Amino acid sequence: MTKFLMTMRNRRTRAFTLIELLVVIAIIAVLIALLLPAVQAAREAARRAQCVNNMKQLGLAMHNYHSAENAFPTGNIRGVDQPIMPGVDACGTNIFSDCQNTPWFCLMLPYIEQGALANSFNYMIGSEGPLNPFPLGFYVNSTVFQTKMNTFQCPSDREMLFQISPDYLGGALSIFTFTKGNYGVSWGNLWWGQDTQAAAAPMVDPVTGAPPRFMRSAFGFYTVGLNAFTDGSSNTVAAAEVLKGAQADVRGMMWSTIPGGASFMSRLAPNNPIDYYRTGVVGDSLNQPMFCVNEPVQGLPCEGNAGDKGAYGGARSRHSGGINALMADGSVRFVKNTVSMPTWLGLNTIAGGEVISADSY
Repeated sequence: MTKFLMTMRNRRTRAFTLIELLVVIAIIAVLIALLLPAVQAAREAARRAQCVNNMKQLGLAMHNYHSAENAFPTGNIRGVDQPIMPGVDACGTNIFSDCQNTPWFCLMLPYIEQGALANSFNYMIGSEGPLNPFPLGFYVNSTVFQTKMNTFQCPSDREMLFQISPDYLGGALSIFTFTKGNYGVSWGNLWWGQDTQAAAAPMVDPVTGAPPRFMRSAFGFYTVGLNAFTDGSSNTVAAAEVLKGAQADVRGMMWSTIPGGASFMSRLAPNNPIDYYRTGVVGDSLNQPMFCVNEPVQGLPCEGNAGDKGAYGGARSRHSGGINALMADGSVRFVKNTVSMPTWLGLNTIAGGEVISADSY
C-alpha cells in the first residue's frame, strides 16, 4: 500500500512555481521587445517601397505626357492674357485672382489611369476660376476634389483631408473638402512667385552674402521640355515627398499649387526647418495664418504671414533619414536629411551647371 501511494505521488504533474512563471513571462516580454522593432521596420520598408512605386508611376505618367505634348505639364494654369471673365486682363501670382490656378496635377489625370476623373474636371473653369463671389471652380469641381487617389498617397503618412478654416471669409468656403496627397513638384529655390525678392522680405545667400537669384526648376509658371535639362534629367529632381498638414493646413492639398500642397522649394533641406536664406522663419512660410497649423512634433513647423507670392514650403516625409525624390528621368532616389544645401539646391535646378556626385546625397 505504501509503495502504491508513493507511485501515485510520483505520477502527479508538478505545477509551475510563481518564480518560474515570472521568469517565463519575462522571457516572452524580452522576445517581444526584440521582435517588435524588426516587425515595425519591415512594415515601414513595405510602406516605403509602395511610396517609391507610386513615384515611379508618377514619373512614367510625366514622360507619357511629355511624349504627347513635347514638354512636361506646366506647374500652374493661370490664364495669363486669356481672361475667362470680362474685365480680367491677366493673372498674378496669387490665389483667388479670378483665374483658373489649375495645378500640374490635374493635367496628369489621364496619364495615371484617371480618365473618367479628368472628364469630370471642368478645365475651362479650373481649380478656382472666377470669383462669383467665391471661386466658381470649388463648386463645379467639388466632386473631383473629394476623390482620393492611391497613387498620390504615401502609406507612411497619416490620412487627412483639407477644409478651409471657418476663420477665413466667415466660414463661407468651409463647406468644401479636398483630398490631400504626398507628392509635390520642385518649384525652384526661392518662393511661389519664382522671381526676385521683395524688399520687405530680404534673403541672403550664405555663400555670396548677396540676395539669391532664382534658379529655374522643373516646374513653375512655365513649361519645359527635356531639352531644357542641360544638367541632365538624371541629375534633376522633378518631384519629392511632402507631408499632409492638419485639416485646416494647406500642406498636402494637391488640388492647388500653393507651397507645401503640390509644390516645394529647395531653400529648405529635406525634413529641415531652417531656412537656408536666413530669414529667421522656422519651418514652412505659408501665405496666411489660418492656412498654417504649426505642428513641430509632427515635423510640420510653419509660420503664416508670407502672402501668396512670398510663401514657400519644404520637402518632407515620414521615412527615417530622408525623403524619396523623383528625378526627371523617371527614376526614384532616396535623398538623406544630411544632404548639403549646395547639393540640394543643385539637384533642383535644370540648368545650373552644377557637378553633383552620386554619393553626395
